[in-house]
Amino acid sequence: MSGVYATALSGLVMAIIGVLGWWAGQPWLFPSVGPTIFIQVVTPNEPAARVWNTLIGHSVGVAAGFGALFLFAAQLAPPVVGGDLLSMSRVAATALAVAATVALQLLLRAEHPPAAATTMLITLGGLTPTTNTVGVIAIGVALVSAFGETARLLHPQRGR
Repeated sequence: MSGVYATALSGLVMAIIGVLGWWAGQPWLFPSVGPTIFIQVVTPNEPAARVWNTLIGHSVGVAAGFGALFLFAAQLAPPVVGGDLLSMSRVAATALAVAATVALQLLLRAEHPPAAATTMLITLGGLTPTTNTVGVIAIGVALVSAFGETARLLHPQRGR
């Protein structure tokens, strides 16, 4: 039963976020939203599935990603996503950003593994370093938090 629930709800949440993003003309579906909903509907009792972990985890990931990106001027290097070469500035930014993401999530008790993917999307050039990107990520994460939390709370195996 829980497998059917997780499968149906993960697809439904992705479809809702996608349709809302399409309607608004915003790419609110980005790769790390998928693992976030996976955690929420497959492992609803895990701390990483909670709203706090989702919101704070991704916020930390975004801050660490952009901070390291600009610290190493990696935003000037070609993006890795799409087959371009990996520059040393992007390697350094990614290493520092992922380490900072892990450290800050542990410090804040907001462990959320998909946020490290958000960090890497930023440092490797999959997401452009603009204020619009921050807004897109924030809204995408807020939507998956809201819909995912609803799915998590209604999960037939929650509390077991």
